[in-house]
Amino acid sequence: MSRPMRSSTATRARREPRHRQPIDRRARREVAGRAMERLLAVVLLIGFAAWSALVATGRTARLDAVFARVRPLLPRSAGAQIAEAYALLTHPALITAAIVALALWSFKERMRRLALALLMAAAGIPVHWLISSALDISHPHSHLLDSLSVVGGAYPNAQIAAVTIASSMLLVLTRAHRRPTSDTALWWLAGIAAIATACYSQWAMGLAHASDQIGAILWGAAVANTSLALGGIDTILSSWARLGLPTRSVDKRAAVIYNPTKFFDLSLLRRRIEAEVLAAGWRPTQWLETTAQDPGHSMARQALASGADLVLVAGGDGTVRAVASELAGTGLPMALIPSGTGNLLARNLSIPLDTDAALRLALSGEPTRIDLVRASWDCRQESFAVMAGLGLDAQIMADTKDELKRVIRAGAYAVAAVHHASPRPFRATVALDGAAPEEHDMVMALLGNVGTITGGMTIFPRATPDDGKVDLLLARPDRVIDWARMGAMILAGRVPSGLTLAQASCVSIRTDEPVPFELDGDIAGTTRALDIEVVPGALAVIAPPRC
Repeated sequence: MSRPMRSSTATRARREPRHRQPIDRRARREVAGRAMERLLAVVLLIGFAAWSALVATGRTARLDAVFARVRPLLPRSAGAQIAEAYALLTHPALITAAIVALALWSFKERMRRLALALLMAAAGIPVHWLISSALDISHPHSHLLDSLSVVGGAYPNAQIAAVTIASSMLLVLTRAHRRPTSDTALWWLAGIAAIATACYSQWAMGLAHASDQIGAILWGAAVANTSLALGGIDTILSSWARLGLPTRSVDKRAAVIYNPTKFFDLSLLRRRIEAEVLAAGWRPTQWLETTAQDPGHSMARQALASGADLVLVAGGDGTVRAVASELAGTGLPMALIPSGTGNLLARNLSIPLDTDAALRLALSGEPTRIDLVRASWDCRQESFAVMAGLGLDAQIMADTKDELKRVIRAGAYAVAAVHHASPRPFRATVALDGAAPEEHDMVMALLGNVGTITGGMTIFPRATPDDGKVDLLLARPDRVIDWARMGAMILAGRVPSGLTLAQASCVSIRTDEPVPFELDGDIAGTTRALDIEVVPGALAVIAPPRC
């Protein structure tokens, strides 16, 4: 009796680390992210120290001579008045006061780490004055040296340093704000423009050498990054993202099933989703990470078991297919956060490809019912929502490089197709809805639950995901020129000659040899017998209403 008990214990011991793997990976990524923030702060501080040493020893004199203003702006000229007005509006004293006021407000709003980071950033401005006084580097000759905007010595320039500190702090905070991606980009452009304008105004007035400006930018960026790193940037961004969210929550909870390989910055994705979920008044989100061995099946079952009200799928078509197959028939709605190469289901359902827009739709939209298609082969069974391919299509999918898909996206399939310009045909019998089978020579069989598939081509013009039918295409072009002609006709919305198009609820395909096939872009293996059956209205998906 003891031997089975030891075996069971050993089995559990072996399994437990695998269950913890997603958490462990996430924790490692978060630790690595924090380490990178600290490393950046250290690099900027070292860079400022090194540049200051070069300036103090006169090794930047040649650089300053090259970029020196030959004729600085004269007092009371239009340009001088504009430059001086900007310098006064961005005076270090005013920026310091604004940062301190924001720190006090943050403290009042219980964002203690943000308040600490802001106070450290504000302290960087008077510390700058001490550094400037110690180095005692004189300003270039200028008629505007008596301007109220001139503070301390020339190096590092006080105004540019203050503007850089303020802009850097605000730009980092935009990473957590609940805004569309385009708005965030505009904020970044505005921040960079503020720094560039400060540099130009100081140079035009003849108040700063090129070395003074470089030193000021290095100092400002170092102060901002050091302050945020010491304050705890993850906690700061999370608290900032939650600012202004409703205190009441509705009794709803979302589960996010995500593929970590599809995202460059997972922490940013988490902050964006959590902010939108909390803004809608939902309870905290459940996060479920896919693995190479499991693209989403067990994660979907976990979401069902936990009683989630909505499943957000952040991944490619393979992740969507795995989750959809588990949610079929359960009534639990699925929402898409498109993150893959094709995003075929999202495109066919007119779901926005922008993350923020897709999130807003997911939390406010209404579910619609679509069909799933069940594929059976060799004692196996899986479902797909978009398409399946037998023969050439699967060969192209298998030869498409993942690295190339990340660079040129759908164009990677065209590159792979070049290697199969003259495919070898195979013989198959095809039966539709139980009718007598018909023999065909073909190089490819495509089955579509939607009209538009890989590359944005509308292969099945009559297909809709809720018509209870799967569309079938059989093709056998003999020459390269035939493929070119077929592609042109498809793009023009015409049915090419030499193709067989049909619709059915059930399709049975038998081949004379093992043929590779794919489901929603994922290679499923090879088979000689493939049975297809449509399951009408099996899946609830959040999508824009159809016109």
